[in-house]
Amino acid sequence: MLKRDYLVKQFEEFGKVMAILLGLKKDGLFPELSDAIEESLKKYTALEIKYVESIAHESLLETLTQEKKLNDEQLKMLADLVYEKGEYYASINSTEEASTNCYKKAYLIYLFLKENATLNYSLDMHYKLEILKKMEL
Repeated sequence: MLKRDYLVKQFEEFGKVMAILLGLKKDGLFPELSDAIEESLKKYTALEIKYVESIAHESLLETLTQEKKLNDEQLKMLADLVYEKGEYYASINSTEEASTNCYKKAYLIYLFLKENATLNYSLDMHYKLEILKKMEL
């Protein structure tokens, strides 16, 4: 029961973080958006965005689940933040490779969660999966 309460509280807190990120993106505050993504990633997964971006797609899930021991909830948060980093790169007209790299990683994590996780169904995750699938990463 205590673990469930903790997870609910953590997801509520993360929901607020995502709202802040969306606000920063909407307002065009891209340096602040990048900093907030980095800070949130460290807080919820203890990983840095540059490290995640550097992991090869082929070993991404094994690295995250076996080496870094991220649970389903952390993987969901990671996917959301990596997706937002892809949006950030696309917004600042960064190289297509940077945004595609982030989108591909988010897609792989979402797909893994959809097929393997014990998480409740997420409409947001389903929506992002469909968007990413249409990008033909």
